[in-house]
Amino acid sequence: MNTATTQLSATELVEHGLYVGEGRGLLTPLVCERPVWLFDPRRIKDCAFGAYAYVNGQYTSSLYDCAVGRYTSIAEAVVAGAYEHPTEWLSSHPFLFAEPQQFKAFLRQPEFARLAPEPPTQKQWPTHQTTMIGHDVWIGAGAFIKRGVRIGDGAVVAAHAVVTRDVPPYSIVAGQPAKILRGRFDSRSIERLQRLQWWRYDLAPHKATIDFRHIQGALDALEQLLAEGRLLPYQSQTSRITPQPDGHYALTVVEPLYSF
Repeated sequence: MNTATTQLSATELVEHGLYVGEGRGLLTPLVCERPVWLFDPRRIKDCAFGAYAYVNGQYTSSLYDCAVGRYTSIAEAVVAGAYEHPTEWLSSHPFLFAEPQQFKAFLRQPEFARLAPEPPTQKQWPTHQTTMIGHDVWIGAGAFIKRGVRIGDGAVVAAHAVVTRDVPPYSIVAGQPAKILRGRFDSRSIERLQRLQWWRYDLAPHKATIDFRHIQGALDALEQLLAEGRLLPYQSQTSRITPQPDGHYALTVVEPLYSF
């Protein structure tokens, strides 16, 4: 595997399967398969994206410590994995739990640095919890996803939902807090979808012969292709994109994001 690092502009990233617009919202290294579309998000921090995933909404959506699966659609004004604050300590302010890599702007101020905790002498608030967003998930506009929640494959999160608990695969949730409304499909179809995991495969050679609008027929066709050895894995380059002080990005090819 070629691990050489290439310096690229936001425009040049498109040639490597990543659209970031102006890229101002990328704050830390990003790991992604190709292709991925991030339409100028407000903030993307410590995240990974599978192939064909996208975040819509210019300067409105923020994701922190999120692992996002393939073919996942995230609408505008979504907040996922935002840092939480302790409510049972003396204060909920970051001066009690600030970590250097997460509160760099605060720590540049000498007054805050003087007050901030100094590990290992003080236990800090656990901020490193990855929010897991599965494959083929649709998150509607204005949804809030609590840090550390797991959203199952194929799930749908309705607009403006507040998700505070794990969401089962192929369920539709809505409300504040979000509750399950129903499954996307009948239980038998969901079992077949979970077994097939269609996002693992290259669908392009079969797009003209399968009507993906009809779930039973599509499942029948894909299962037959798999049994015949004609449904091949989708191979995608995985890269780490690191923002540089001059506005460019360092791209390094890394180990595959998924090992299905």
